[in-house]
Order: sequence, then C-alpha cells, then structure tokens
Amino acid sequence: MHSEEGVGLVCAGGVGQSFLARMPALLRRLGPIKTSTFRTSRLAANQLRAGEAASHYSALEACRLILVWMPEARMDKVLRDLVARTPIRRSPFSANMVVLCECVRDSQVCSAFQGTGARVATLNPIPDSGERLFVAEGHPAAVRHLRGLFAESQRKVIALRPGSKALFFAGVHAGAPLLLPWIAAGMASLRAAGFSRSQAAEVGELLGVRTLRKYAKAGARAWNRTTETELRRALDSALPEIRASDPKLADLYEQGIRLALTQF
Repeated sequence: MHSEEGVGLVCAGGVGQSFLARMPALLRRLGPIKTSTFRTSRLAANQLRAGEAASHYSALEACRLILVWMPEARMDKVLRDLVARTPIRRSPFSANMVVLCECVRDSQVCSAFQGTGARVATLNPIPDSGERLFVAEGHPAAVRHLRGLFAESQRKVIALRPGSKALFFAGVHAGAPLLLPWIAAGMASLRAAGFSRSQAAEVGELLGVRTLRKYAKAGARAWNRTTETELRRALDSALPEIRASDPKLADLYEQGIRLALTQF
C-alpha cells in the first residue's frame, strides 16, 4: 500500500500490549514505525506483526496518518522531535493527520504542531468497553478518518466537543471509580444485615443496573418524592443506629444522602 494511504507510528516500548495491536484495519495499513532506537523499532514491528522499522522521522513524512503512542511524560519531547525532524507539509492542504493515542491532554494544547498544517486529534479507548468504544477529539477531518478506519475493525469512535477531554474523564471517573466507596458501603451494609457476599453482590448489581437504566431513560425524573422521603427518614431515624455500630459507614451514608438531596 502506498504510504500516502498508510499509517505511520511513533511509539515507546510495549506497544504490543496497546489497543493498536488489536486493530486489524490499522495493522493492514501500518508502514514506518519510529521509536527511540532502530532496534526497538524492529522489536515493535515484531510485536505488532506489521509495519517496518524506521531509523529516522523523515520516513513518516508521506504517511497520511501518524499515530503517537507513548507515556504522557515523554510525549512533549517526542512531538517536538517529530516536528523538528519531519518536514510535515506547511500547507493548509496538508495530508498529514497526527493522532495522539491514550493521552490525557486535548489536541489544542499540542503547540508543537502550530504552523505545520498538520491536523491533530487525540484518541482514547473507553474503559471497560472491551476496546469496542473510543472517543476522539480534535480536527474534524482526523476524527472522521478515525471513525471510518475503526469501523472496519467493528469499533465505534465517538467525537468529543473541542476542549472537553477533562469532562470526558470526569464522566468516566464519576461513573466508575468514584462509585466504589458507595458500592463498598452498600455491600458492607447488606453483609452486616445478614447477606452473604454473593447475595450482597447480586442485589447490588441488580439495583445498580436498574438505577442506571431508569436514569438513562428518564434523566432527573428517575428521582422521585418517594426516594426523597425515604432518604430524609433515614437521616432522622436510621442514621443514629448505623453510627452506633459503624461510624465510618454512617458518615459515608450521610454524605451520600445530603449530596443526593442537594443535587436533585
């Protein structure tokens, strides 16, 4: 395949463990691979079973799409090197698209590409989606290209609004790890009430899935007066009893109730 239609890759070691290694449409098009040394570039090509090692950034010049995958701490230096050592076309009609993979930053903060004509975007897998769902933000042409390319591998790419990466991660964290204290509190309460661990997990999952479905369908209307009344009653009557046996659980329970009453 001609490099104008192909994909170049700038990466660090361990790329064989990344989602890129499981994207057939990308691997079929993969051409030059550039790492810190030619030896590690060859190792990356062997891990991916695709592409070919490149000894210089100039090998990426003709690639329509350049993927960058590496730790965030190293990315700024690598991007500066990529721009300094690759004559990316300085034209508003540049064919180069540069996509930063699995990074926290928004594409707008990548000052290294200012004035190059490169169309920059970022790409992240949505956690726990089995690498079936991704989000991309940045230049519309680059996002459209990613959507088409990933569709060939039966993956979906959701476009984010410009500058909204922080909101995306807030949504991911609020919907998963930030729920863990409340999940743990629910499990602990059921266990203390006499449930086995498996029974508590079954009930917790049932209630969690049902609540999520109700909110997805009705939004804030999923909250109702009955729920509010029950929670206010818990503040007045049940909380002192819980505090007597488990103060930390009572504190978390009270925080959750007051937060919910404030929110809704």
